[in-house]
Amino acid sequence: LPASTGFIIGALGLMAFVGWQWRGRMRRQALGLQSPASTAVVGRQALTAIIVLGAIWLLNDYRGVPTPVLLLTLLLLGGMFMATRTAFGRRIYAIGGNLEAARLSGINVERTKLAVFAINGLMVAIAGLILSSRLGAGSPSAGNIAELDAIAACVIGGTSLAGGVGSVAGAVMGAFIMASLDNGMSMMDVPTFWQYIVKGAILLLAVWMDSATKRRS
Repeated sequence: LPASTGFIIGALGLMAFVGWQWRGRMRRQALGLQSPASTAVVGRQALTAIIVLGAIWLLNDYRGVPTPVLLLTLLLLGGMFMATRTAFGRRIYAIGGNLEAARLSGINVERTKLAVFAINGLMVAIAGLILSSRLGAGSPSAGNIAELDAIAACVIGGTSLAGGVGSVAGAVMGAFIMASLDNGMSMMDVPTFWQYIVKGAILLLAVWMDSATKRRS
């Protein structure tokens, strides 16, 4: 994207974020609920603005904000809204936490699971299109072992394999960590089989920490 377009989109996104934050605070105050202090809200917004504008400035210094980054941001915001602000998202968490209890409470478990897998297929299709556009070619083995990275990213981001716990933002942060690890090992010319071993070890460590936390709680 052109430099000016990147800054305009970033500014509009920050304005929407600031408005959403203050609207939520005012709503909690109207309901008599405890709300964060105004200084904390302003500090969080200022930190977010610095990070976003700094990232846009760095990307513009190279070749501009990539279109996949913009698409990722839109999908991230849409996924966060769906998971936290819609009945469909609540049903997903309920099924993950206790499938039988969700069924007894009237949730159509099969239809919800089908919708989740359909959304997953759509995300995979979008990722495949982006990968093919970057490589300039298509290959049936292009996504080989990508499921290991996807599972590791979700677990590192706080998603429990037992179900019922996790967030879209956490999964994206886990994906950033896995991508940084992958790029770092590639730049160090680490053999492919050692890369798989390192990723598998990280996944096992994350699963062990999740299980240990659940046992303590």
